[in-house]
Amino acid sequence: MQFGKDPDWFNTHGATATAREIAQQGDCWEKIPALLATTNPALKTRLHAALHDARATIAFSGAGTSAYVGDILAPAIQRHSRAHSLATASTDLVAQPAGKLPRDAHGFLFAFARSGNSPESVASLEKAATIAPELVPVAVTCNDRGALAEHCRNGHGYCCQMPPETHDESFVMTSSFSTMTLFTAALCREALDLPPPDFAALAVAQRHARDTYYTSPALDALARAARIIYLGSDALYGAARESALKILEMTAGKIPTMAETTLGFRHGPKSLINNETAVCFFISSDPYSQQYDRDLALEVLGDGNAAHVHIYAPAAFLVRYPEIAASRAHVTAFDAALDGQDDAALAPLYVQYAQLTGLRCALDAGISPDNPSPDGSVNRVVKGVTDYPYPV
Repeated sequence: MQFGKDPDWFNTHGATATAREIAQQGDCWEKIPALLATTNPALKTRLHAALHDARATIAFSGAGTSAYVGDILAPAIQRHSRAHSLATASTDLVAQPAGKLPRDAHGFLFAFARSGNSPESVASLEKAATIAPELVPVAVTCNDRGALAEHCRNGHGYCCQMPPETHDESFVMTSSFSTMTLFTAALCREALDLPPPDFAALAVAQRHARDTYYTSPALDALARAARIIYLGSDALYGAARESALKILEMTAGKIPTMAETTLGFRHGPKSLINNETAVCFFISSDPYSQQYDRDLALEVLGDGNAAHVHIYAPAAFLVRYPEIAASRAHVTAFDAALDGQDDAALAPLYVQYAQLTGLRCALDAGISPDNPSPDGSVNRVVKGVTDYPYPV
């Protein structure tokens, strides 16, 4: 069974790869400790030095979903590192690297990619090198034979290869996104002398959500929404952005979405709420940030304008704020075993709820999430980008 349904059902509805790749994530995460154990020792040594160097830069880059990996990791790593952490999309680096990187920065540039064959994958590293030639590229990729992997292996940096099954076949990135996120979070935490994410507990939580959420009353309600808003602070803003994209991609834009920060939402974006809108809160694991999440959740509930309010939260948050647990919101809580995990570790779990929502909404609308754009207007690997020489 997958998500409470026979796998053949997904096969006949154009969701074979998407359903499989969402379902396999916990298995992929449990392979990360072995990947870390075989990661190049020279990379680990140099990364340890850079993360403890106040003059160094640690940049995280990718396109689309891969860019949101960086949006999750940069603030999470910055909290513990002396180096300056930043996230910048590879698409922005190609368009204008001087606007995105400090000139002559030294440190590392992590480049995330499922295939590594999009036009921006290698071009972004080449453009970055014109601005900051001492930023060492690190490819974190799911395709060992991609152009990005080959570029970084051929004397230009380092390559970290994810399990081959994460080279997702579906149009949408799911297991590729979550595994690259958790691997790099663990690699940086090791370099910062911090404990790794609890991969076993995360895998258990992933499988529980996989097996229960797709047919839950919460998703029944969410799937009826005409528009969906995702809210999250700090690292979870990246998770919110990825979640909004998943719904757009799988439903071929049939369901409009928005992502915003908890505090930023009041500054205009809250206007999107109407009686056909679902508002989804990704609650931070940090008790300080939770105060702001709670206030806005109670405000949106009190306004009564949204069709549904969905709250995804650590168990400790609901103990701390029982009024949320007792509200009319659809509340989904993580097991208490995850209460010690930071937002970067929890982000893939939050996003899995959006992955399942997108899958459900696409199939309810008769759209194949494996290929929601059969006319080729958007593609699994981006096409149509002309790479122009950058003036040195």
